[in-house]
Amino acid sequence: MSRSQIACAIGNTSSAFVRIKSSGSGSYVVTACKVLPLGREAFEGKKQARSMKKLLALADEWRGEALALCFCPGAYFPLHAYFPCNAPKEACADYCRIEAAHFLHQPEEFLHDNTAYADSASANNLEKHLVLFYRAEPFKTLSIGFAERHPLLFCGSPLIPALHHSLAIKEKTAFLDLENTHVVLTVANKGKLEYFNCHPVKERKEAEYFAIHELQSNPLIHDCAIQAGGSLFDKTMTTLLEKETSCHVVPPGLPDGVHFSGRDSSVCRSSAAVKAICTAVMALEN
Repeated sequence: MSRSQIACAIGNTSSAFVRIKSSGSGSYVVTACKVLPLGREAFEGKKQARSMKKLLALADEWRGEALALCFCPGAYFPLHAYFPCNAPKEACADYCRIEAAHFLHQPEEFLHDNTAYADSASANNLEKHLVLFYRAEPFKTLSIGFAERHPLLFCGSPLIPALHHSLAIKEKTAFLDLENTHVVLTVANKGKLEYFNCHPVKERKEAEYFAIHELQSNPLIHDCAIQAGGSLFDKTMTTLLEKETSCHVVPPGLPDGVHFSGRDSSVCRSSAAVKAICTAVMALEN
């Protein structure tokens, strides 16, 4: 039986809306893909109402269908914490709220994602978690706007869709996010987090330095391709990273089995569109 899923991803410089169909056999067809030059900052301040109207209009044709929403914050505030092994989702949410009260000033102004590290269970029945905090706005307002038109299956950062994407990849997968506000390296293996590190940056030179440092110093990634994306990812950055680190750097990859329905697929390979497609596939498979 064919099923469909819509998803939206808000990136640093652009936003993407996609609709995919699944035949139930692990094959997906992208039947709609629309990209707007509206990044995170377009949904802040005086521009917010007009930008939201444009973004919400992309999904008007499928009003009432369930939607998965992925947003890329300008800054992350990661925290490592230890929770009971195999704690249910609801319990983990409670633990994260407790950690937020200790870790953050005005914790009510933040959202979070959390996931356990691979093979991190200890003898005292605890496992290491990454709790990834980020500021709630403008994403909280955006999710409210979408929720008035669509049931929301997922709202969060690219972390969880990236981990799900790694499920179908046989070897370790490294994701390098290169933005003008941060450099993030995430290493996943079969759906589990193995490594996460985030460096705030103020300029491109800083981003280059921290990206090179991460790729040179991390033994987990020496044998895998680096999927790189973000507003600072371009040919010049690729050439520099490959020269300085000997790593193979490639654009963000699509999940296996994704095809395009008689359209120019180049628009669907932007960083925001790939995040939207990965989020849609995750929502369907979960």
